[in-house]
Amino acid sequence: MSLSIVKQYSVFLINEPGTLKNIAEILMRENINIIALSQGVHYDAATFRLAITHEQEISHILTRAGFTSVKTEAICIETQDRPGLICDISSVLSKQGINITAIYGAATTGGQSRWIAIVNNITKAMSALEESGLFD
Repeated sequence: MSLSIVKQYSVFLINEPGTLKNIAEILMRENINIIALSQGVHYDAATFRLAITHEQEISHILTRAGFTSVKTEAICIETQDRPGLICDISSVLSKQGINITAIYGAATTGGQSRWIAIVNNITKAMSALEESGLFD
């Protein structure tokens, strides 16, 4: 298992054709690698969550392109996919009183999974997950 802290940006978009393409082109031109994404769509607007490696900073790129965004630190959990994985992650964190405010991810056909978790106490959450022994 691999645990790391990454940056997540919540970008607010107008819900119309081509908006996601436009932001994807900007990130491609800037050589930004998206390691995970999620999009919540409402009738006239969308929130596009994207996670990138912790070293990169893209607030200025998004602002310059006219997008409003909020940056948050998140935990990236990369591990072997298995039934009960999300139950284990949420159990470890809830026992420590840590709230998961958002989580998204996916598994590959090769049996690996990557999950991005936004929590109310990232330092405590990282320690709890590392010390749990569930992901060795």
